[in-house]
Amino acid sequence: MPERIIGLDINADAVSAVQLTSRVKGYEVTACGRVAIEEAGGMEAGLKALAEQMASGADTWVTTLPGEQVSYRNLRMPFKDNKKIRQTLAYELETIVPFPVEDLIVDFTMIEESEQSEILAAAVSRARISAHLSRLAANGIDPEVLDISGVPTVSWLLRRHDSPDDGLFLAMGRTHCTMILYVKRRIALIRTLSFDGRVLTATDSGGTTSGDGSVETGTQIESSLRALCAEVSNTLHAFSCRTRSAVPERVFLTGSGAMHPDVETRLSEFLALPVERLDLARDPRIEMSETVTAGWNPALMDNALAVAMRDGKQGLGFNFRRDEFETKKQYLRHKGEIWKAAVFLIVILCFLGADLGVDYYALKKQSAQLDQRIEEVFRQTFPDVKRIVDPVQQMRVKIDQVKKSALSLPGAASQGTVLDLLKDISQRVPESADVDVARVVVDPDAVLIKGQTDTFNTVDAVKKALEPSTYFDAVTISSANLDRSSNRVEFEMKLQRHRP
Repeated sequence: MPERIIGLDINADAVSAVQLTSRVKGYEVTACGRVAIEEAGGMEAGLKALAEQMASGADTWVTTLPGEQVSYRNLRMPFKDNKKIRQTLAYELETIVPFPVEDLIVDFTMIEESEQSEILAAAVSRARISAHLSRLAANGIDPEVLDISGVPTVSWLLRRHDSPDDGLFLAMGRTHCTMILYVKRRIALIRTLSFDGRVLTATDSGGTTSGDGSVETGTQIESSLRALCAEVSNTLHAFSCRTRSAVPERVFLTGSGAMHPDVETRLSEFLALPVERLDLARDPRIEMSETVTAGWNPALMDNALAVAMRDGKQGLGFNFRRDEFETKKQYLRHKGEIWKAAVFLIVILCFLGADLGVDYYALKKQSAQLDQRIEEVFRQTFPDVKRIVDPVQQMRVKIDQVKKSALSLPGAASQGTVLDLLKDISQRVPESADVDVARVVVDPDAVLIKGQTDTFNTVDAVKKALEPSTYFDAVTISSANLDRSSNRVEFEMKLQRHRP
């Protein structure tokens, strides 16, 4: 059965959701929605409004935290085993974060795996995660994964074969820009930069407006983008000085601030790098219905789409559902439904068992009646048999005996059949003789013939004709009387069977 997945991307500006139905060779986008937090009146109201838009629900929810709510540290660890790194990571962070480590949920992704592994650690306070999950639960959402906004999109880039090995991702919002650097196809740096993207928000007329409603000039847009690029460049330079050289080959752009037509050109100029606007819907694995395509905006929906397609492999993202926030196994989350289904199944099995029991009892009773009837028929047919063990088998034996006695002549010396005997008698009686045979009895010692003929001489002629037969030792006329009513001679003749 196809699985329904909803990817929920949450950042400082808006909450966006994309519903996918997984197929054998890809996904179908069946619904999407976006609610601006400021317009909705806050995060809780925005989540509620979006949950109503995605009323069809999902089998699996995957969501994110805004990048500015997460602390990041690049570290070197003296192991390459993930389990050992996870066991010691909290102690390594203890001296470099301004919070008690016991109040943090920490996850990491591997940058370089060696004897001195380089990792990117991400930490979020337990209180923040608890509040975040509570808001989601109030709207019927229990996500299996809690990642960082923008990271699933970069993970999608890393799986794309035509992406460069080193790249920079920028998700430009109204007030923040999340930058994610990946090196050798591993996420190496995440920072959330302050950014005034409101000057880039398009109006219905195609221009841009500021908060006071005046038309923003190209100078203001250029100033905002130049300041952002300067901060991006400084961050990359600092990262290169502390860890390794980082020169991205291409910049990938998304977010509401990326919708302005001049952004791509200005960023390419200020960063001296080629810039590409993302559009995840061009992924050949993605199909969209016409209703979804009509309202689709890549800059606003790509992050949510990437969340829905998120790959759960270690190293391609984060998941802060750990420790007390760890998701329950599917069978535990649906324990109530499983119990209901089990009770229903037991009731069905009980009815089925009762039905089978009734059928068995009826068949057993019918079988007993048939056995009794068979025994009655056997007793009537073979009254001489006193001991009955298996009437069916005994009846088969008796029938075989009757068949043999009907085909073979009685007596040990006889090798012919009854048919051979009758044929011999028929051939020896003269064809001219006026003889009507009324009865022929064959027993082990003799053959008795009873009939009528026209004269006593004919009786003598028949006797003489049968005497040479090898089947008989003697032929005797037992009686011959004239029937006056018919004026014919009634006779009985005994043919003594041959004895060797």
